[in-house]
Amino acid sequence: MTWVQLNDRLVPADEARVSVFDRGFMYGDGVFETIRAYRGHTFQLEAHFRRFESSASSIRLPFPYRLQRISKDIEAVLERNGLTDTDAVVRVSVSRGRGVRGPGIAGATDPTYVVAADPLPDTVAERRSLGIRLATVRTRRISGEALPAHAKHANYLNSILAFAEANEAGADEALMLDSFGKIGECSGANVFLVNGARVLTPDLKTGILPGCARAFVLELCGSNGLEADEVRLDPSVLDDVEEVFVTNSVLEIAPVCGVDYREYRVTGPVTSMLQELYRRGVEDEARRG
Repeated sequence: MTWVQLNDRLVPADEARVSVFDRGFMYGDGVFETIRAYRGHTFQLEAHFRRFESSASSIRLPFPYRLQRISKDIEAVLERNGLTDTDAVVRVSVSRGRGVRGPGIAGATDPTYVVAADPLPDTVAERRSLGIRLATVRTRRISGEALPAHAKHANYLNSILAFAEANEAGADEALMLDSFGKIGECSGANVFLVNGARVLTPDLKTGILPGCARAFVLELCGSNGLEADEVRLDPSVLDDVEEVFVTNSVLEIAPVCGVDYREYRVTGPVTSMLQELYRRGVEDEARRG
């Protein structure tokens, strides 16, 4: 039996009930975070919490929960589901809750809060070692002038459509461009390119999500002698780079074996180095408690 934290109660998932008038269900009016847990330890929880708060603020969503409360709830969910001795994926979600029909948010003052956890998918290890294939899709990344790009909001349709398009093309993930045709991100991951000893990733001004794993990789580059630049990238640069990899909190760092007609080395030396440094960072944080 799977258990979830629903508001103030730890309940069996089959008994968890949310109103059909919840604005998260009706309009995707909410925010969430996906966090990797390593044998009961949540990696970069503070960074995720800061983004969680920022995401909620950007959509004018009251956020009544503090880091200490969320940390305790995550621990309880992991323990109740028998996930303290293995790797897991944690999702923390907050919707605006029940409110009036339509776009108005007045009166929706009781958010719905959920913490859930699942075992780490079996495919993660394979993707980290064998790599994934990307397809450049027609679905463009929504501009930050249309929706707050830095917010991890529950209105996920843009990514859903991009991912479906990539799958139809026989790829594992989508490579989304921005409205100006520059490289943006994947449907659920940030993307990096390696040109010699130089690591490149799209600038946040492109309208991409500021991934926690992305920020950590940039930090690793800076502290280990790798030049890393956040820039606007034309898709043509993919013809000249030696390595491509993607990052998110679940995959950590996964090499890309190909983008459209292009093939890349798996796993290249820079990607391999960063994978090792990332894992050391996980272990170091776990030791610090």
